[in-house]
Amino acid sequence: MGVAAPAQAQTATNAQLQAQLQVLLAQLAALQAQLNGGVAVGKCNFTRDLTVGSTGADVTCLQTYLTSTGHFTFSGGATGYFGPITQSAVARWQASNGVAPAVGYFGPISRAKYNAIVTIVVPPVVDDDDDDDDTAGLSGGEASLTAYNFRSEDGSGNEGESGVEIATAEFDVDDGDVRVERMEITFEASDNGLEDRPWDYFDSISVWSGGDRLEEVDAGDRDEWSETTDDVYVLWLTNLNEIVREGDTAELTIMADISSSIDTDDLDQEFIISIDDRGIRAVDSEGIQQYIGNDNDTVTFDFGAELTGDLTIRSSSDDPDASILVADEDRVSDEFTVFAFEIRNEEDVEVLLNDLTIDVDTNGGSDADEMIRDATLVIDGDDFDGDINTASIDFNDLDFEIDGDETVTVELMISLNRQDGNYSASGESLQFSIDGVDLDAEGLDSGDNSDVGGSADSAVHTVSLTGIEVQALSTSQAVVTPGSSASDTYGTYTIRFEVEAIDEDAYIATTTADSGTVGVAYDINGSSFSGTETAVLSSNATTQDGFYRVNEGDVRTFTLTVTLNPTTAGTFSVELESVRFNDSASFTGSTLFTIDSNNQDYETDPIYIAN
Repeated sequence: MGVAAPAQAQTATNAQLQAQLQVLLAQLAALQAQLNGGVAVGKCNFTRDLTVGSTGADVTCLQTYLTSTGHFTFSGGATGYFGPITQSAVARWQASNGVAPAVGYFGPISRAKYNAIVTIVVPPVVDDDDDDDDTAGLSGGEASLTAYNFRSEDGSGNEGESGVEIATAEFDVDDGDVRVERMEITFEASDNGLEDRPWDYFDSISVWSGGDRLEEVDAGDRDEWSETTDDVYVLWLTNLNEIVREGDTAELTIMADISSSIDTDDLDQEFIISIDDRGIRAVDSEGIQQYIGNDNDTVTFDFGAELTGDLTIRSSSDDPDASILVADEDRVSDEFTVFAFEIRNEEDVEVLLNDLTIDVDTNGGSDADEMIRDATLVIDGDDFDGDINTASIDFNDLDFEIDGDETVTVELMISLNRQDGNYSASGESLQFSIDGVDLDAEGLDSGDNSDVGGSADSAVHTVSLTGIEVQALSTSQAVVTPGSSASDTYGTYTIRFEVEAIDEDAYIATTTADSGTVGVAYDINGSSFSGTETAVLSSNATTQDGFYRVNEGDVRTFTLTVTLNPTTAGTFSVELESVRFNDSASFTGSTLFTIDSNNQDYETDPIYIAN
């Protein structure tokens, strides 16, 4: 026999060499146990893509293999869970073996490379009854199999679903070791009015133990089935070769891949599944055949339509606050991130995102294609260019895959056309939105349309030839009671924030109030307020003609102090509403910077004022 060890791109440490030796010894042991030649043994059989969140025996096998190559060095060994450590190990293995992109996703390209690297050849062995020994490796005396139980695992499977656990047969082994050789599984359809042949429902059926696949048969092949009576079919798995030691409990799990071409009318079919009284055969150390099973111990299994994906659009914590988008009179602006939202796939199936449209509200007299020069959609790091229309931006032919149970973040970035000849120098703004009808997606395997719901809206972004950035610093509040009379009680509220001038000097009036055209406006929240209020705006900025001037590129601190003396007791808070600025000491042509009302950094805590 010949064993070709996996190629390795770097010098192995002693620990890695020891791990490789253990894997090779296990492979040699498996080879020696084979009765037939010409098969690959000790090699992982990957039948699906593996990524973060995947679990199962194939993940364990992958981790064991990567341990042998020195790429998986987790101290806990193979766990069967594909997490960030496994992802990094796969990426290193991909980079070492020329698989691109080396991002840690174990898909078709990686499987092909693995199959090309790992080759274990078993030369044909002549069948010689004199040399066969079914009792090799077994100890103890005549064994007994007891305490049989057949429990349901997944009671149903969706069309096209892989790796569905149907049931587990368990039993105790006493008085000696056994080698489990055969399992006979019976399938009986509940509804004779529907298709009742199991090969029209299952592509493959396998038996697993302890994370290892013992045998798999092509359940979609009519020739693999025997019909015992009308509409009762039996599937035989005859090369399990699983040793169970004396005193242990055997656990044999039946797993299936569901056909992706079940007729819609037949999806209501249900199968009654059991193992006959002598359906499990084992041999003990004395060479005596032992049997167990119970045809009265049954489970049921039904089917669902193939999943196509259930997508929900929702807001993202990464969505930018309201801002000033600084345009240029004569040239295209810089790029701005103006909108971020999430798409959540609620089902465990891959979805293909085809097309997406973002609606644009200009809130002024100009159209979106007059104001926006370029639009780029960024989905988990992948960029897509958009087509800009009068009131929307279309992103077509995305071909972006969203994994099952995955959430992706989508960002919209734009640059503005030059202002001159395209839109007004003041009074323009942009807001972006999306809902379910704006997104087209389908199941990656089924090709059927995915369900899409939810919605998201951006903040309102003001377009101006000059701009400011506003950043909250702190808030405070206090109740003041001069003397002992409650009627004299009042509250003071303080909001500190910074203003940065962008592109040109920014002028902000020194006036402040809860309404009207002022430099800084605020809101009184909580109980309905009536009484006396005073407000003062101070700053370390230079004053000029009744305005604070923040020089281009500078940052200055502003403090808003509001005093409330209500005529009726109540609980009140104060919130910064807006900052009005201009490129000169005048309100004419000024621009309003509106604070996001959901941003609590600009609102004081509420306090009770007794009066």
